Amino acid sequence: MTNRNNHDQRLSGTTTDERPGRALNVAERTFQLLITGPQPLAVDGRAIGHGLPARSVNLGELRMHLLAPTASDDLKDAAWRDLIVRARLGDPAWVVGCVGVAMPGLKSTAAQVIRMSPHGLIDDIVSELLTEFIAQLARVDLDGQHIAARLMQWARKGAFRARCRATRELPTDPYELGEHRYSRDIDPAALVRNAARQDVITSEDADLIIATRLNGQTVKDLAQARDMAAWRLYTARQAAEAKLAAAVKNGRVSAEDILPGAGM
Repeated sequence: MTNRNNHDQRLSGTTTDERPGRALNVAERTFQLLITGPQPLAVDGRAIGHGLPARSVNLGELRMHLLAPTASDDLKDAAWRDLIVRARLGDPAWVVGCVGVAMPGLKSTAAQVIRMSPHGLIDDIVSELLTEFIAQLARVDLDGQHIAARLMQWARKGAFRARCRATRELPTDPYELGEHRYSRDIDPAALVRNAARQDVITSEDADLIIATRLNGQTVKDLAQARDMAAWRLYTARQAAEAKLAAAVKNGRVSAEDILPGAGM
């Protein structure tokens, strides 16, 4: 099996020897597979310039150059532009490559958030950090400076968002959604089901949110049961929760509709 053929299985986080909160370790091992062998993922140092060796540079070596104290901001931005353009072409291996090059920063950011969080939330925190980082690869402005730092800021926001949502035991915080007077009476599962009935989210999205946010099932276990990549479920949940939050904020989904006695 080739390096690239391995990457989806390894990134999925569904191998039986993985413990919760180890998504970054899985990604790092996948990255190592992709930068070894006769055809490692590599960039053209001549094209990137700014002091990078004028030859093919595999991404493991590139990471070392970018971490060096002598690495200029121009080199970092030029390298990240090259990496992200490749990732946007649709080859998942280059998405893993971006994650691998950013791994020192991702691990440092995850450690900062985890230190302030209950142990049981590590899986969600780390996975959402990684999901947000990957999502921003398609969105980050490549014309600006400090691309990697901006990506890391978004990843950090994702990690804190996961921690806050999990500790509140709601897909979104009612106080942030303007439902102050109803928050104590809301059945969050009914709110999610109501959103599905109104086609704000799909019934599958509702099942995912209720299972993993309210019923205590981990995304990793659910992914194993469905025989699919865990990161795909994290991405789906993030998108569904964003739709749910927007629908509550604009009044399309209302807590009044699910309060006891509503519609009577």
